[in-house]
Amino acid sequence: MVRELQKEYINTNSTTPFQGEIYRKLIHYSSASISIGYLFIQKEIVLLVLGILLLLMFLVEFIKYKSNFIYDLYLKNFKHMLREHEYDRNRFRINGASWVIFAAIFCIILFPKLIAVTGLLMLSFADSTSALAGRLFGKKQYAPNRSYVGSITFFVVGLLVMFLAPKYFYTVTEYSIVLIAVIATTVADGLSLPIDDNFTIPVVCCSVLYLLYILFYPGIVF
Repeated sequence: MVRELQKEYINTNSTTPFQGEIYRKLIHYSSASISIGYLFIQKEIVLLVLGILLLLMFLVEFIKYKSNFIYDLYLKNFKHMLREHEYDRNRFRINGASWVIFAAIFCIILFPKLIAVTGLLMLSFADSTSALAGRLFGKKQYAPNRSYVGSITFFVVGLLVMFLAPKYFYTVTEYSIVLIAVIATTVADGLSLPIDDNFTIPVVCCSVLYLLYILFYPGIVF
């Protein structure tokens, strides 16, 4: 079934086979464990674990560019899930999973807990689902690797995630803030910014939420 879908709907602008894209997005979905864990675990512990994990991932990235054996082993096990730039030895670039961890650390340090959790959940679910929908049904594109189906899916899933995520007040004003943040994040995703979207999506989402909370709830204590 997967092979048939891949042949019929594969997006030629992507460098990852559709089956590999599924595995890639399953890992992406699993990153929601960071957000959920952060709700119940102390901030310092979460940052320590993520920091160690990121250092290990950077170490593997560095070694794979220096060691032919590690590079060949890396390709053998993960090439079907990677973008072309993630295994290009002519230029050092970290993979998408490392960007997810880096974004999580950045958001947890910079933003209040509920805002950071919401932004990271947007990345885990809206980005992953929209990417798969775009690959399957996004034949009409408005930019490279950006389709109308993918962006609509991003908005709809993002809306569900943001409305279901924990809130401070559960008021009409707060849900209006959420709606604006979803729209802004969808636009940012559609612009294909030069920084990896695993970083831009949660950071844009958290930034918009934070500014709107301060604007509409000037006395708020996070």
